[in-house]
Amino acid sequence: MSHDAPAADTVATSPQFLNAAEVAQRLRVSRSTVYNLIASGRLVAHRNGGGKIRPRGVRVPEAAVEAYLNDSLIAPTEVA
Repeated sequence: MSHDAPAADTVATSPQFLNAAEVAQRLRVSRSTVYNLIASGRLVAHRNGGGKIRPRGVRVPEAAVEAYLNDSLIAPTEVA
């Protein structure tokens, strides 16, 4: 049985997922803040595994982090 490596272009286009700690580091906030953003619906995430004993956590698409950052930009105010 042969397992071929995926083509380089398919790896580059597949969505990258970050865990809560990586998102927190990128946004420069705590992991609690990341979980609060997810719970409030301001940040999209996927829950991995559903184990009651050992849940596997959440994964956030990199695109969702970028969208959150772009949506949180504010325009500079003009000084009169």
